Amino acid sequence: MSIDRIERVKDYLQLISSGGVEEMLSTTEAAQPASTLESNAGTEVMEVVDKRLDKALEGLRNMAQGNDVPLDQLVDIEAIIIPDKRPVFDIRNNTLVPPQGLLSGAEQLWTKLVTDPALKPRIETVLSSIGRVELPGQTAIPYGGTGFVIGDGLLMTNRHVAEIFARGLGTVARFIPGRRAGIDFRRDTDAGTVFEVVSVQMIHPFWDMALLKVEGLPATAAPLTLALDDARDLKGTEVVVVGYPAFDGRNPGDVQDDLLHRRYQIKRLQPGQLQGNFETNSFGKMVPAGTHDCSTLGGNSGSPVINLENGQVVGLHFAGRYLERNYLVPSSALSRDSRFIDSGAKFSGTPPGDPNEWRKWWISADEGESVGTSMTGKGDAAVGARSQQGVSSPTSTAVNVGNGSVDIEIPLRISVSLGAVTARAPTVEVGTEEVADEEAPAPGAVVVPKAPGDYIGRTGYDEFFLTRDTKLPAIAVPMPGASDPNVLAPTKVGGQRLDYQNFSLMMHAKRRLALVVASNVTEEHKLRVPEVGRDYSRKGLFNERWFPDTRLEELYQLPDVFFSKDSGAFDKGHIARRDDVAWGLTFELLLKGNVDSFHVTNCSPQVARYNRADDGVDNWGDLENHVLAEAATERLCVFAGPVLREDDRVFVGAGPNNTMIRARIPTRFWKIVVARVPDGNGLAAFGFMLEQDLSDVPLEFAVSEEFIKSLYPLEEISRLTGVRFDPVLIAADQFNELRGLEVAMRAGAKRAGSKTVGVG
Repeated sequence: MSIDRIERVKDYLQLISSGGVEEMLSTTEAAQPASTLESNAGTEVMEVVDKRLDKALEGLRNMAQGNDVPLDQLVDIEAIIIPDKRPVFDIRNNTLVPPQGLLSGAEQLWTKLVTDPALKPRIETVLSSIGRVELPGQTAIPYGGTGFVIGDGLLMTNRHVAEIFARGLGTVARFIPGRRAGIDFRRDTDAGTVFEVVSVQMIHPFWDMALLKVEGLPATAAPLTLALDDARDLKGTEVVVVGYPAFDGRNPGDVQDDLLHRRYQIKRLQPGQLQGNFETNSFGKMVPAGTHDCSTLGGNSGSPVINLENGQVVGLHFAGRYLERNYLVPSSALSRDSRFIDSGAKFSGTPPGDPNEWRKWWISADEGESVGTSMTGKGDAAVGARSQQGVSSPTSTAVNVGNGSVDIEIPLRISVSLGAVTARAPTVEVGTEEVADEEAPAPGAVVVPKAPGDYIGRTGYDEFFLTRDTKLPAIAVPMPGASDPNVLAPTKVGGQRLDYQNFSLMMHAKRRLALVVASNVTEEHKLRVPEVGRDYSRKGLFNERWFPDTRLEELYQLPDVFFSKDSGAFDKGHIARRDDVAWGLTFELLLKGNVDSFHVTNCSPQVARYNRADDGVDNWGDLENHVLAEAATERLCVFAGPVLREDDRVFVGAGPNNTMIRARIPTRFWKIVVARVPDGNGLAAFGFMLEQDLSDVPLEFAVSEEFIKSLYPLEEISRLTGVRFDPVLIAADQFNELRGLEVAMRAGAKRAGSKTVGVG
């Protein structure tokens, strides 16, 4: 039995009761031999529950005495803690329904919610204003989370819920083209009317909060009142959370099934108490959140936390950890934000307004919009000054391959989408007279390496990046390598690793492409916009010409001619995203990162029909941004590469000097995003695989409209790719953890070997 799990149970008991294990022990003993179920329960069911009580009682005694607690006893302890102390109430037609099978302790504590003549109407008054955030047209996830009315046509939910369908920060946020959202204020046993979200009014740059605009709301969906009282100062105050809990992978699963009677994704009420303040991670920063101990699950994201004393909303639920604590955005904190106040939210009194401690985050969001950089809304064509690419269909023809042909294997683009890439234009091969037709050279041209010595000073991938120049304890994220080092291409200067500014890679010798690329990624404003007055647009940084690495023999890297003379079959794509590695303490360092991303060693041909940049949709689903929601800093370590198989289909196209290129195009690509977190071993790693179906038709390839992204175990990615991951990464793998499930749900990704996941 895990000592950590036992300690978590003890800590949770201490949190929800003054006497901890001893109080729970006495409560459980008092529950026997009295009936533990409602009077109409069957004898057989009562016997099962009584046996569970017996085992839980013995487990509590063992725990109180410091003895080992068998797994079955611990499971039954957990099964009693939550239904007894923190039950779940059904809601039908926005009317509160008593829970089934409450134990005696819970009956005394929480049945007042349905029996108290003043309390029940107070609760039911707010229920019609709380709804399920729907995602019309999306099949990957059934719904986004919970939302509630706080003003005239104004809905509040979580930022991480809104980012399923919207991008941007601050008050310049908008829908991802092609995606929609709505709100259903019923969704109990049956669906109700879905009211369309017409705009995204705000995505807060500091708190996990977003505001949505809805027209035509019914009179029953009246605005809830936001409290000016600080939830962090109200420890012990009884509250309820109302939302749409979904099964979210917390262990043990049977506790959830017992608690919600195996009915998920419908409106429920969960009572509990406020538990003071606690600093937690949220979108790359630590925030001073409030806490509560209601039995929330995935799908409760965006639920209001309501004070039973007055029916006011004291907070917005945004995260939680099983048997630990749940987190809320205090409404009192939002009352100190003039931008939020101007939205028209209803408060219990006159909100104080500014100042607040997150003003710099608003400034960063505003400046990010004005200078054309994407802060965390990666892939949004509406955020930042980015040009669009014309999309062409594959037009290459089948040819006979002669003696002068070149037989190589090439992957599709494997990184998070750039959001948009520049239109195909005449390009230059370094060392030739052919020059692209540009109005004037961009500043980046002066830092293009032309000889091996020009790479001196390139920082490369930094394994201590997550904690570098911070007050956090140092923690390393080692760069992956090859399971078989013999497949790697040697460099002219020795070794097998090529270091660029902010990223490094290793080339597969036979296939002439990167086996693995390791990048340091940051959203820190001081590194994204290091010097005021500079042009940070794509055109302002570089002419976007691809060039070879002079440290590597030509036979180990693809010639630029394949990309410029491919009859329009391919677009050029980065493995390490240009936007990810274009950062630095100075404008020159940022330029180097931007320019280095255009090495052909970092280039991955992308089938043209796969490019969806024109609608701003990202096939990887902004994985980095979803992981950033779980991070304790604004920094990430990102690894990516193709899955190279011998049976990948062959594409035939033009090569240099009238030769032909036969290219095998993989159908699977991997990406691993690593974040710093404030618990466990300090790291959380999320492995994803991207898949598509390629079918051959006469003379060309047809590419499916959409890739399917899946969360994969790192060990499985290693087996499929021949890439070796350090044990510290394997230990940090979140595939079987709550964090992994939450990120997959928010990104609309499947879990390997499972059906499409639920909500975020």
